[in-house]
Amino acid sequence: MRVSVLRLSLLLGCTVAAGLALGSLGMGAEQVRLMTFVGSASKPPMQECKKVYEKLHPNVALDMTFGGSGTLLHQMTLEQVGDLYIPGSDDFMDKAETQKAVLPATRRIVCYLVPAICVQKHNPKKIRSLDDLARPGVTVGMAKAGAVCLGDVTEQILSSAGLLDDVRKNVLTYAASCEQTQQLLQLGEVDAIIGWDSFAAWAPDKIDTVPIPAKYMRVRNVPAAVSVFSEHQKAAAEFIKFLTSKQAQDIFAKHGYPIKPPKLAPSGQQK
Repeated sequence: MRVSVLRLSLLLGCTVAAGLALGSLGMGAEQVRLMTFVGSASKPPMQECKKVYEKLHPNVALDMTFGGSGTLLHQMTLEQVGDLYIPGSDDFMDKAETQKAVLPATRRIVCYLVPAICVQKHNPKKIRSLDDLARPGVTVGMAKAGAVCLGDVTEQILSSAGLLDDVRKNVLTYAASCEQTQQLLQLGEVDAIIGWDSFAAWAPDKIDTVPIPAKYMRVRNVPAAVSVFSEHQKAAAEFIKFLTSKQAQDIFAKHGYPIKPPKLAPSGQQK
């Protein structure tokens, strides 16, 4: 009996010691799952950041939902769920703040987005300007305004150039997200879209870009903030801190996203 008690004591002691060791390594803590609503404009680098962060923090799982920024904001506020909101444009974060859906003090800029005319590889329709998007025989795809930040930007650019109505005559379809918008080119469904210049890095064998004149430019930024509905605000804020770190910023730069404000537009046209 004494031997059995001794063995049991040793076994329990080893189990406790092992548990303490795992805890000190961060392996015994309960996993935190962060529901993250992300505008698909930043999907490629954000997916890589997710992998890197989860490897660095095995107790954190990032459940990312990608889509149109307006659609995601509506879902988040309607269902009152989510830990992080990372829209594809600062104007949608402004809307989130107005709706009191995020904590303004946690808002940070992750990267920037530069609009461009995106065309089929080697530009077979010889599209050189915004005017060419209204040319007979040119097919155009547009992001849906109100649901996608890119749609709002597209309308602003074409309106300022006095071309919105003329270009709309060539629009074959409206996409519900940035990802779907650039897919219109990848799949060869249209000749051109107004997209982000980083789309060329999404599919370098499918997409080329044509610059938009500075006077029409609408540079945006991708912000991140903690949702007011989050039950893991500290963990959510830590991920935002990572997104603004050099390690994550290098990932965004590698994918063709500016990490500093591009000096493309006259004062007052950038935000």
